[in-house]
Amino acid sequence: MSSKTLPRRNLRPHGRNWPLIIAALIISGGSAKTTTISILATILALRGYKVRVFDFDQQRNLSHILCAKHLDDAQFPTIWDLIRDEASLEEASVPARFRVGDGWDDDAFAEIPNLMLVRGSRHVKNFDTEAAVAPERMLVGWFEKVCREYDGEDDVWLLDLPASLSKLTVSALLPLTEDDEVLPPVLVTNKEEEDLGYTFEELAEMVENMTTRSRRPAPTIKNIVMCSTPTSQKKGIEYAETVEAIERQYGENFSLHKIRYTDVIPRQHRLQATVPAFAPSSAPMEDYKKLATALGFNDLEPA
Repeated sequence: MSSKTLPRRNLRPHGRNWPLIIAALIISGGSAKTTTISILATILALRGYKVRVFDFDQQRNLSHILCAKHLDDAQFPTIWDLIRDEASLEEASVPARFRVGDGWDDDAFAEIPNLMLVRGSRHVKNFDTEAAVAPERMLVGWFEKVCREYDGEDDVWLLDLPASLSKLTVSALLPLTEDDEVLPPVLVTNKEEEDLGYTFEELAEMVENMTTRSRRPAPTIKNIVMCSTPTSQKKGIEYAETVEAIERQYGENFSLHKIRYTDVIPRQHRLQATVPAFAPSSAPMEDYKKLATALGFNDLEPA
């Protein structure tokens, strides 16, 4: 299922200097956030958009898939250095790549055009503690600062967020306006369906807690991505009932998108290659391409 295609997105809402932001978030671990960000970012980059992805998760799975987790932190700053104002956005960014050979030399990888990655760091697990014990450092406002100081040419930023509304996640969501988007990927089980409801509740609570006289954050959900939906090869009453329940509860107010089950998705981490690099004709590629178009990102470089 996919609703009507949106007009092309405004990549600089209200003339602001930083790009459109799409953040993958659901209060549930292992729910295809990283998969959705890595594939969607690659599709947009291949369509001609200048894309930057931010790996907020201490597990750094996005950085692994895009072939940057192994880089030396002393030589290549990470998101933790950006958060602590010890590196600029450009210094903390590296080209996203996919593996084409063996070993760790540069010739074992190929760059994905138009796609930059802010590498993840295991040290982000310390964010909430540091924000609590040293509030004078203004850690919670770091991403707003990055946004307001940005002077580059990126079209869209995609954020792979942790599965909680920690202070780190809140810091990433603070700059979002209603023109931006929180995109929840949902594995089609009852647990994920319930976690989707919790995500709506916690976002509403965050907005209430963070609203001041001068500003009101607006992390807005417009689309829901249902991942690993049943196919003729993979069936199951649990998956079908969850899809039906989500359609019943959210179908009238949100655009729903199905990403069919396939065994190529688990392969991307082992192969260190996002799905478009090794399975460009697979079912999830077809579905994520439809999602990209539905989100308003038409192909700028049609074949």
